[in-house]
Amino acid sequence: MKKLINLVLISTFLLSGCSLLEANAKTNKDVTTIKHVVVAKEPDQGESPEVNDNTIFDPKGTISFSPLTYQSTKITITTIDRTENVSAINYHIWRTADGQESMKIFMSNQKENNYSFMFDTKEFLDKCGEFQVEAYGKLEDGREELLAKSAVTFQQHVPILMYHAIDEYKGEGLKDLFVTPANFEVQMRYLKDKGYTLLTFERWDEVNKVNKPILVTFDDGMKNNLNAFRILQELKDERFQPAATEYVIAGYIDSGSYRLSTEDIKEMVNSGIFSIQSHTMSHADLPKITNYEEELNASKEKIEQITGKPVIAIAYPFGHFNDKVVEETKKYYKFATTTKPGQFIEKGESDELLLMHRVRISNSTTINQFAALVESR
Repeated sequence: MKKLINLVLISTFLLSGCSLLEANAKTNKDVTTIKHVVVAKEPDQGESPEVNDNTIFDPKGTISFSPLTYQSTKITITTIDRTENVSAINYHIWRTADGQESMKIFMSNQKENNYSFMFDTKEFLDKCGEFQVEAYGKLEDGREELLAKSAVTFQQHVPILMYHAIDEYKGEGLKDLFVTPANFEVQMRYLKDKGYTLLTFERWDEVNKVNKPILVTFDDGMKNNLNAFRILQELKDERFQPAATEYVIAGYIDSGSYRLSTEDIKEMVNSGIFSIQSHTMSHADLPKITNYEEELNASKEKIEQITGKPVIAIAYPFGHFNDKVVEETKKYYKFATTTKPGQFIEKGESDELLLMHRVRISNSTTINQFAALVESR
């Protein structure tokens, strides 16, 4: 067995805005706070017991998590329903995004409290996201055995950027909706250099499994969005895999030189960079209409016929919606974005994925302002 070096961590707690959305409420409500020890791993032989990935793991207990209020950064972890008699439990914990090499070990010998341990995200620099948890029991003969494993998620804030035109402003339209190609490139290079992970709605289940998740979205399906497409193509390399979402107005496809064509859309999709989603059939003000089938479903079907891929997200035109619009939208879409400002975070609220906030990027947005808008909360 390897030699263990016990280090007591003392640090100042900073609230980082994490949110615990899912937690097993099966643990004792009146759990005493237990002091814990961080065990430093040695790089050579004597590593922690390993589980053969080719065998089926037979749990000998259940890891349980206490429920917490929104924006909490701490959680009580216990191991219940144990079938082995153990004198202590070592909890091996690491962030999914950082890999098992980021693992830290925390020990509890509090048998009367089901080996309770208070985990705090400050142990991982206040980072949120999904954490892997494994419970190793110390047997009477001194051996360690894996009893249970699970995962717990502290929700990350996700900036969903909102762009419209990527072009020089030439006097037509609203200037604030135009971001120059040069500024857009600087902004995307910032995301690349700072280690952001660009996602689309098809990969929403990854938002807590990657570092710095962010979505880049474009409204209206304008031809000049090809400027953004070319820039993202140029920035792509082994380290940076760009991804973006284009909300097209289905009835405007192939409608003129200012709009994306069917061939443009196919090229964008086939690149693996762009996901094409809906902005309705005619950019209708949804609270004022009754023909929801045409605006919501027919637009979805038309885009799917072009791309050959499911359309699962929509941007409300003008950012307008009401309860009726949300009820109709959920018949056809899993996600819907508004123009309400701010980063998005899942809170477990009803229909929240149909009411997603976005971060508006405008003509006047400086790179310093951009950095502040996308900064992790």
